[in-house]
Amino acid sequence: MKIRFTSCIGLSLALVFASSSPAFTQSQQEDTSAILNLVRRGYGPVNSVVIIDNYATLDYLLGQNSGIVTLKRQNGRWKIIDGRPRKFDYCGEVSCLVKKGVPRQIANQLFTKLSASRRKQSNELKSFQQAWSKIHSSAIPFLGYWENGTFPIPSSVLTVSILPSYTPNKVCVVGITENSQYVEIGTVFGKTINTENDKLSFVKGLSGVYDTITSQKRELDLASIAPPNNWYFSAETKNKLQQAGCTTSLPNRR
Repeated sequence: MKIRFTSCIGLSLALVFASSSPAFTQSQQEDTSAILNLVRRGYGPVNSVVIIDNYATLDYLLGQNSGIVTLKRQNGRWKIIDGRPRKFDYCGEVSCLVKKGVPRQIANQLFTKLSASRRKQSNELKSFQQAWSKIHSSAIPFLGYWENGTFPIPSSVLTVSILPSYTPNKVCVVGITENSQYVEIGTVFGKTINTENDKLSFVKGLSGVYDTITSQKRELDLASIAPPNNWYFSAETKNKLQQAGCTTSLPNRR
């Protein structure tokens, strides 16, 4: 039976980095990658990552639920200090993090920036879709990063990214489970994407709150679209996307 998450409608799934420094440096990228490696299994799709000094927090989605994980950097390594995987037992208030040893000022900043990163994603997604609209027409509503509401049914897909190419209405569909990834080339016809192994259908939300994508052959109930990212892509997946001409980036001026 499919599970639709209604409590997380306002949350999108792209991984957005926020820090006390405006520049996104190589060391910050490494920190984010290290943090994601700690939570990529056992939690759920990560929504946002915020790093301030030697502390970090992130939120993740799992079916109808969401959770928060807080980490501390000790001796150059990140360690989880709050938040248990899939137990949804976590600090949601500043006072709770303070009891865990997080300085009050930093705890305030972590929660403030975590909330701001979620709001920022909606504008980033619109900008991404608008930038590709001159090349794609029907494909635009599909483009983005989607969480699968049926997860964690065994072997189900965790997330799906639908990425544009420079060929009109040719897209790449990247599905990620906890143990594997796949890349399929698709062609958009109206409200559907046909790939070699599946047919995806775009369904406009009747309430006007959110849209979904369903699959003809897989247990997919995709919602909560966000800007695309490549945080979880394996080297093989990145190579396949490059060969297919698909990207998570804005189009180059031609």
